[in-house]
Amino acid sequence: MRFSASAPGKAVLSGEYAVLQGAPAIAMAVDCRARVTAESTAEDCHTVVSPGLTAEARFRCNERGSIDWLDEHRNGNRPNPDQVLFEYVWRNVQAMPSENLSFTLDTRRFFDPESSLKLGFGSSSALAAALTAVLVRSGPSEASTPARDLRQLAIRAHLDFQGGKGSGVDVATAMSGGLIAFAMRPDQRVKALKWPTGIAFSIMWSGKPASTAERLKKLERFERNRAARTAAAKLVDASRSVLDAWIKAKPGAIFEALQIYTAALRRFSLEHGVGVFDAGHQELCEAADDLGFVYKPCGAGGGDIGIVFLPENAEEESIAEFGIRAGQLGFRKLDRTLEPTGLMYEH
Repeated sequence: MRFSASAPGKAVLSGEYAVLQGAPAIAMAVDCRARVTAESTAEDCHTVVSPGLTAEARFRCNERGSIDWLDEHRNGNRPNPDQVLFEYVWRNVQAMPSENLSFTLDTRRFFDPESSLKLGFGSSSALAAALTAVLVRSGPSEASTPARDLRQLAIRAHLDFQGGKGSGVDVATAMSGGLIAFAMRPDQRVKALKWPTGIAFSIMWSGKPASTAERLKKLERFERNRAARTAAAKLVDASRSVLDAWIKAKPGAIFEALQIYTAALRRFSLEHGVGVFDAGHQELCEAADDLGFVYKPCGAGGGDIGIVFLPENAEEESIAEFGIRAGQLGFRKLDRTLEPTGLMYEH
């Protein structure tokens, strides 16, 4: 027996932080995929291999359904993140494979080939989606598990992995593919969107990794004074306005809504001390504004990736000027685009 599943990464276009307060987020799947493969093994236990492991990790499933690792499964003094996520997904799926399996967790497409640094496209959420599908397929419940339930299982496992912090938009995007609007309530609502005509985009990478979990912890610790509450309310309103404009599909209105949203996100970041526009994002916003474009960080910000929105008929000189100024700030354009296909079985 051998089968595999894959799921794409994501970029959040609007609604970061506001989605935690019930506002809609817009996110798109990105054409880099996490792939999980399971195949029968002659070993007397299960095994896991991932890019972060120098050797395979072996485990057995005990009578309570939990994982008992047979080897030291730590990278130095720190747990290997892929294995930690694997254990959370296994627990949430309540996996019951009928035979011993060898699992390969492949997230190589989420790393920059030049620097070997991880790109900020949500490798763990894509991995959670693909792994959930594979583990469900390996057990007796596959036929009775619809896509919506798979999404719920993957979101819950990924939230556990992140210490209960996050919205689930990243996993929902990995499951759905394409472009979606996502709201935490009711019940992680997902709505498919279309990319508007007249608007182009490029994804930019700061070259500096950032931690979503660390920023969410910082947000949680922040004493919410009146200014912070006001900034959060304005961000929620701006998030709703972006979705409204997007649905109406008028480029001018979308650009205006994105400009207002980016300004609201900047104010939110300042009032909450989360540094969304650090690592050069603020300077790149100003460069885009000078040229009539809109640039914003994606997700938690403070590094990782951002996106520039520009008219499809933008002048080549302006595009080149933006690229020069981005390079001076240490940013690089990534050759990544929207991925229409979400979770898929490959074998």
